[in-house]
Amino acid sequence: MIDARQPLIERPVNVFLKHLRCHLIDTCVNVNSTIKKVFITMGDLLMYLIKAQFTKQLAIIAGAAVAILSFPAVAAHAYTDLGNNSNIQYVKVKRPIFTGQYTKINGKRGHKIITPKGTILKVEGSVSTGDGPSSAQLTRGLVSYQKQQHIYQVTKGPELNVKQYNTKYFTSYKLKLPIRTLALQAGNGYTNNKAGNYRPIFYITLDGYLQYYTTARLKHYGVLNSWQSTKPVAAVDNPLWTIKPSASVKLSTFKVKGNTSYVYYKKAIKGLPAKKVSSKYYRLAIKKLGTQNKKWHTGDKAWPRASWTTYNVGGHSFYNLVDISEGD
Repeated sequence: MIDARQPLIERPVNVFLKHLRCHLIDTCVNVNSTIKKVFITMGDLLMYLIKAQFTKQLAIIAGAAVAILSFPAVAAHAYTDLGNNSNIQYVKVKRPIFTGQYTKINGKRGHKIITPKGTILKVEGSVSTGDGPSSAQLTRGLVSYQKQQHIYQVTKGPELNVKQYNTKYFTSYKLKLPIRTLALQAGNGYTNNKAGNYRPIFYITLDGYLQYYTTARLKHYGVLNSWQSTKPVAAVDNPLWTIKPSASVKLSTFKVKGNTSYVYYKKAIKGLPAKKVSSKYYRLAIKKLGTQNKKWHTGDKAWPRASWTTYNVGGHSFYNLVDISEGD
């Protein structure tokens, strides 16, 4: 029953206010405590204004309350953990963050590098516990020889993995140039004999350089191919990825049409069949052909098997060695 002693304006509005205040509180269930207190206080303020019969102020505050109802959805935004997606190879930085790199001074660690927004990083591995936030080891990936001389990468300790491996700081990224970071070696494919060793290799780095290695340079450092070297090291530690190239040039631009990538640069590299397409630019056409697999049997001994993808580079045969393993 409505109390006849209440002012006429207060009777219906009090009912409205109680419903509004309850709605505000219910809406706040999924937001933090501070925001929840703001909404509850808003409701209490409305009650005070109504009892004071400040109708103009009531109209303004009520309008603000209605407009703010959409705010919780933004405030309660949850970031996605990226550790559950094992298919992510690269990420793009969304906001500045430390990702395990320092400046390199005379081969030693200098000061921390805060990775800027827009940087592309290689995901070397991630750790997902299932009941907590994931972490990941992120590096600058295969960058140019020049850039490597100025970056010191953490390889152990608490700074090895980035703990904020989520969509607040990173987004999954797919390379726009498919052949980027692939080592292409002259020849029709892996031969499993000396004839295929030390053939010229080139690759394009993440920071946009084409680096070319001659047979003489590869022999000097014992690089047989992109997987094997004369040193007993894993493929990721192959000297190919860290030695100074025989020649290097910065890409001006690139285009991708179907299975063919066209890279443009201003300085010709001896050994690569690039075509001069203007007074300023050379164009190297790199067409992906197909993947091949082969096994070599050698009696009772372990036999090697390999997989590679063939490419037509300016009319010449090159290949990318995908995998080498041994069986019995």
